[in-house]
Amino acid sequence: MPATITTRPLKILLVSPQGKMDDDSNQKPLFHMALAVLVSLTPPQHDIEMVDEHFHDSIDYDGDYDLVGITSRTLEATRAYEIADTFRAHGKKVVLGGLHISFNPEEAAIHADSIVVGEADNLWASLIDDVGNGALKPLYDSKQYPPVKEIVPIDYARISRSSKRGKVDGTKSIPIYVTRGCPFNCSFCVTPNFTGKQYRAQKAESLKSQVEEAKKYFFKASSSSKKPWFMLTDENLGINQKKLWEALDLLKECDITFSVFLSINFLEDPQTVKKLVDAGCNFVLAGLESIKQSTLEAYNKGHVNSAEKYSKIIEDCRRAGLNIQGNFLFNPAIDTFEDIDELVRFVEKNHIFMPIFQIITPYPGTQMYLDYKRDGLITIEDWEKYNALHLVIKSERYDPVLFQYKVLSSYAAIYSWRHIIGRIWHNPKKVINLITNLAFRHHLNSELNAFEATHNVTPESLQNVQ
Repeated sequence: MPATITTRPLKILLVSPQGKMDDDSNQKPLFHMALAVLVSLTPPQHDIEMVDEHFHDSIDYDGDYDLVGITSRTLEATRAYEIADTFRAHGKKVVLGGLHISFNPEEAAIHADSIVVGEADNLWASLIDDVGNGALKPLYDSKQYPPVKEIVPIDYARISRSSKRGKVDGTKSIPIYVTRGCPFNCSFCVTPNFTGKQYRAQKAESLKSQVEEAKKYFFKASSSSKKPWFMLTDENLGINQKKLWEALDLLKECDITFSVFLSINFLEDPQTVKKLVDAGCNFVLAGLESIKQSTLEAYNKGHVNSAEKYSKIIEDCRRAGLNIQGNFLFNPAIDTFEDIDELVRFVEKNHIFMPIFQIITPYPGTQMYLDYKRDGLITIEDWEKYNALHLVIKSERYDPVLFQYKVLSSYAAIYSWRHIIGRIWHNPKKVINLITNLAFRHHLNSELNAFEATHNVTPESLQNVQ
């Protein structure tokens, strides 16, 4: 962990913007982990305030801040720039960082006094010191600082004082890291180019103390939830079975419930599934991508996955007491409307917990973006539309509006009352099933109604489209 640098006390505002087309569903952690890391890194003499627009926090542009820090994913970039421009118009110093900024520093630079590229762990204290001394640099690049080899312990007590979030029961999630980094190099993932491939794991005692602190400041038990729900924000908890089991044994000692992103292939092993359940896992988000064999082959998954295999894993996990949340991806170059209809039937037949439908989106910072950009396949770089429900790449087979409408209307359809009741009836963890499904239903119906009004389309628009 970097040494604390002493400077005069500063008043710092940290902002998590919400993209105008961002998902406003219930499946969001209490605070943004990038900001949590910055709060935990900030020397103790400084006063910090956290604002999160995902919870509709208001922003005081007239606040007496010495520094405003804004983090941004691609979907949030336009809103981040708006906030930054407004603060600068009020004479405030603004620093921009996060995933999108790190891969678009020249674009972002016109909106800020300073840009952070990459992880801020080993440069944040220096940046704050420069602010205190009136010597803020225009660029802080993590590559010019020592590599980040350890996970910064999250200071939940300070986050509680700095944020507007209060205590919640086990139906809302508290974010935590068990590991950071990922050694793999998937073309659609930004992690290798941001946090890097070095895999870092929390020390057992440090993780346990953070969990206890998080419980103290953010959890209140209710009649339906006796344990807190932690959302593991790891890039990849399971790089191999040994590491995964070590992490699960540690989490079991923490006496919590949690959700996690995990490769579906780990769930073929009954012992791993049992360890997940015993450790308190309420659901796993798995990137299933598709049930079409040729599509799986295109994503380099066809040699290990199939629709039949998915069905068996989902049923085996259900019987063991574990929900599987499937994430599915649609590409107009390889997926037909008939394929989408077939997937809807698959989701219903398997009662997949809280399914997610996404349109393929090449995000800046990924190899996919570089490949699509090189080949001239990207048609839209309006970052507000990078929410995985807009088509931002070329579509030779379908009209882009109709392809988007087909995906969105199908997505909303799997959150009909019939589908929701089926999922609640067949899956474990009834309360979390009900709450999350209702939140998704409300959000998707709002999205669908807005799309139909904006583009003047109806279900009849999809008839006779092959």
